[in-house]
Amino acid sequence: MIRGLGPRRPQPVPVRCGGGRHAIRTARLVLYTPRDHLDAEIGVAAGSDSDAQRWFGWNPDTLVTPETAAHLLGIHDGNRAERLRAFPRAVRRELVRPVVLPDPDPRAAHRLLAVHAATGLVAGMSSLTPGNGGAIGIQLAPDFRGRGLGTELVEATARLGHEHLGLESVSAGTETSNHRCRGALEAAGFVECEGPALHTLPDGRVVDSAWYEHESAGTARCAGVPAAAVTRV
Repeated sequence: MIRGLGPRRPQPVPVRCGGGRHAIRTARLVLYTPRDHLDAEIGVAAGSDSDAQRWFGWNPDTLVTPETAAHLLGIHDGNRAERLRAFPRAVRRELVRPVVLPDPDPRAAHRLLAVHAATGLVAGMSSLTPGNGGAIGIQLAPDFRGRGLGTELVEATARLGHEHLGLESVSAGTETSNHRCRGALEAAGFVECEGPALHTLPDGRVVDSAWYEHESAGTARCAGVPAAAVTRV
């Protein structure tokens, strides 16, 4: 029960997996399961700009305005309570609600919020859906693009699949002409594989598509997920 909406400390950033949550480190990123809806909204804001939507084609009602995205992407744990005050009380109440953890259904997506370790700002977010061929999706905030962090985010999400969820194979798709995304996938060790030549984006656009996969013979399940929640693919 929320008893007050004044300054509120978020749950601590997890340093190890447990209780249905995951934690991963890379050279420059701290990644973990979103703690509350504010974490999740910041992750969505990372991919809401027009440059990202050129490739993602999300439904318009899932996007935030450029002004809201800038406000959200400026949040770190040190200024979190202050920036929350910019939202109406009812919205604040929703934002501080804990995120419901993925259902054991393998069709449910596991998400990782990616925080830039040097600044504490959210650099992006990724998702992995075990029951959909281990499908991975990532988005990077505008200020963190072009710095090789996409490769780190892809690598970390592949590790989530192989080392945390017990998946032997994970996959990703992108538009054929999205050379930056394809470069990040290839740098992370993904290889091209068979897949549909065309893909329909959420907004209805049909695009040429390229598909990639990453396999690992050595897999494991971590303490963050019960065995019943994972399907090997």
